[in-house]
Amino acid sequence: MDEILAKAIVDLQVPFFGQSLKNKGDSTSCLFRARRLLSSPLILKHAGKKIADIALNQCSSKTLMGVVSSGLPWAAAASIYSGLPMMYVRKKLELHMSNQMIEGIEPKNKKVILVDDLIFAGESKNEFLEILAKEGYKVTDIIVVIDRQLQRKKDGLAIQDKWHLKLHRLITMDEIVNYMEERQLISKEQLSNLIKDYRKFERWDMPKFVK
Repeated sequence: MDEILAKAIVDLQVPFFGQSLKNKGDSTSCLFRARRLLSSPLILKHAGKKIADIALNQCSSKTLMGVVSSGLPWAAAASIYSGLPMMYVRKKLELHMSNQMIEGIEPKNKKVILVDDLIFAGESKNEFLEILAKEGYKVTDIIVVIDRQLQRKKDGLAIQDKWHLKLHRLITMDEIVNYMEERQLISKEQLSNLIKDYRKFERWDMPKFVK
């Protein structure tokens, strides 16, 4: 477990326990405000170095592709520490800014590493992967800071299997909950509600605290 990252997630109150209407009917008892991590220069540096290490040593591509907007700072930090070039992809055109969905200098082989802050059920990642595929790019790896472990079997294959890529995560929901339980930072009611949320659907990577 990355205890530095786990502590920051708790200290910066990234998990919000309470009724959430932002999760499309899934995990309604806990909202993750991952952008709060950007307020910590220490964590930007820490996570940037870890993403850089994964990109250099575990990925088969050598170009980082940040996701607008949450993935941009993490990809930028990883680019600084890895020395790898960075690009970014939009979800929709912003014609007042550019007529390009993808910005940056493309690699000759058009193989890239997608970088983002969070993977929830994988819906937004699928959208970005479809955009990149239409533009002729091949995503070989995805690196996220936090994996909520919420990918649902009812939605089809897990994103890594559907797109034949590797999913790397700095920390999982299992590890975050374990950290909170060990330090009595999550109440029995919060944990019970969280477990109920996860049991609403069959998951490809069901956390151990649910089992």
